[in-house]
Amino acid sequence: MNKIALLILLFLSKLTFGQADFKEQFKIFTIDNNELGKVEFCTFKSSIDKKKPLMIFIHGSGNEPTFSYQTDLKTYAWKGFLEIEKYKDKYHVISVSKPGIPLFDTVQKDLVTFQTSYPLNDEFRNRYSLEWRAKAASLIIDQAIKLLPVDKSKILVIGHSQGGQVAPKVAALNKKVTHVVLLNSNSLNHLYDFVLQERLASFKGEQTFEQTQKNIDSLFAEYKKIFADPNSKTKNWNEETYYRWASFSDETPLENMLKLKIPIMVIAGGKDLWGSFIMNTDYVEIEFLRHKKTNLTYKVYPNANHFLQDEIIENDKIKYIDLKPSLFKLVDEWTNK
Repeated sequence: MNKIALLILLFLSKLTFGQADFKEQFKIFTIDNNELGKVEFCTFKSSIDKKKPLMIFIHGSGNEPTFSYQTDLKTYAWKGFLEIEKYKDKYHVISVSKPGIPLFDTVQKDLVTFQTSYPLNDEFRNRYSLEWRAKAASLIIDQAIKLLPVDKSKILVIGHSQGGQVAPKVAALNKKVTHVVLLNSNSLNHLYDFVLQERLASFKGEQTFEQTQKNIDSLFAEYKKIFADPNSKTKNWNEETYYRWASFSDETPLENMLKLKIPIMVIAGGKDLWGSFIMNTDYVEIEFLRHKKTNLTYKVYPNANHFLQDEIIENDKIKYIDLKPSLFKLVDEWTNK
């Protein structure tokens, strides 16, 4: 099992709910939109009639449901972070769907790798893009305000990983958003991460500099194909359509962040290599300084991985320490400043 697969397995093991009736804790809303098709969102029923701010959480990549039921364990795994459940009585905590993927559904598990999978459908393949995810989240904000008692003085959008690429785009589309948080997301084009990883491998002695250049030349050859046919939903690279890669390259998270005047917080893991490379994320601070913009708070947890766990070596073993309780407390306090 490679490192990223192991990290995902460790991460999801922390995000399971032991009760099969977990779905009953949520109220699910469905929107049928001419442009976007079917869009789903949900929030906790707990104190749903109370006037509260919005917290919209946008999780990362992949075509699995936001809440994936695993029949062997009789549990749900949540693609978001369990920590946000603690804020359900302070905020209307909103989870969002992806095109063609229901919020709640059963997934299959490989008994050898223990990784889960969900059938890939045409709706997902044809619609999945930065534009769909951002427009859907913006639409959800507007609908939530109509359907729920919302304190519009605070509408917080939080995105993790690829969701962090989406979050500033949502704020650029919807002026009701008051705060944006990116958790372990790149600031430049995500395609640059693959180049940086190759360069790092040569400096670490994992491969020769000649092999690194060959690998990077191959990457650029693939990128050329993607941008030559950016609307293709049948051609794939790295298990994703050209359309998906080109769409998430139309605008970088940094470009959308620079458009915003509202408070932005970017949180990164210093040991994040395979999710959203820290060397890519770091660039955001330079550009905000260069543009003399003061609405960015940039914080790096030096020992944190992609899933916001500290990786500490003790007795030649990796010890994982969950940072999310302190992290979400920090975010909540930051929104009140």
